[in-house]
Amino acid sequence: MSASLVLRRRLAGELRALRMQAGLSQETVAEYLDASAYKIVRIENAQSSIGMSDLRQLLALYKVDAETRERLIDLGRNARKRGGWWSSYRDVLPGPYVQLEAEASQLRNYEPSKVPGLLQTPDYAHAVVRASDPSISPEEADRRVTVRMKRQERLHEDDGPLELKVLVDEAVLHRYAGGPDVMRSQLEHLLHTSERPNVSLRVLPYEAGLYPAVGNPFAILTFAESVDPDVVLCENRVGERYFHDADEVAGFHADFAQMTKVSLSEDASVTLIKRVIAEMGG
Repeated sequence: MSASLVLRRRLAGELRALRMQAGLSQETVAEYLDASAYKIVRIENAQSSIGMSDLRQLLALYKVDAETRERLIDLGRNARKRGGWWSSYRDVLPGPYVQLEAEASQLRNYEPSKVPGLLQTPDYAHAVVRASDPSISPEEADRRVTVRMKRQERLHEDDGPLELKVLVDEAVLHRYAGGPDVMRSQLEHLLHTSERPNVSLRVLPYEAGLYPAVGNPFAILTFAESVDPDVVLCENRVGERYFHDADEVAGFHADFAQMTKVSLSEDASVTLIKRVIAEMGG
């Protein structure tokens, strides 16, 4: 498994801190490397990797001590490594989310209209993929579903499985995807998966009324190492938007905490899901 993106973010943060500590502007650093300021911006935002030659030059410019130099050079080497199961699915992955999720230790996910990808059955996932893009080819739909199922392996790892906290609006339980049989199987899958100790599933009932972020799905990714800051993903039809700023991320944490307060307990959520299944008949 490759941790290149997470490590690149860590290196970017350290390089940005060293530059500021040295009292240098991005323009000054760019001139030193005979590069554009845009390149430095991308490196410090982890949007692109830094070459080892440039990294060594920057560490010399920032006058870091020998121990720090060796540590950051080693970090730079590891950050440039490529790989991971997702490499074979770059054509159906719009952004870096899957790489981040693969290295996260905890995920908080709010979904107002559909079951989160990590809890979807294959049939339900196919229905979601087809609904989001009716013109998609059967081959690409299969690849997208395969990625979704592959992601779910994080929940079942023996060593450090992903801790998943999910909030879904009650509407998710009533909005059929793929027909009654597919939906019934999906709801039963939710009951089964919610029994895992690393999975928390809670429903925001209609009675909760309006709440923070209502109707706007988001995911908060937290990492095991404290030096790796949380990331928030907001996704809609036009693409993905990521939030890294500490204050912005804190706002999403506050929303999730408030939404958790007005949601049903885990036991009450299970009871509601069972009731919905029973009302479906069959």
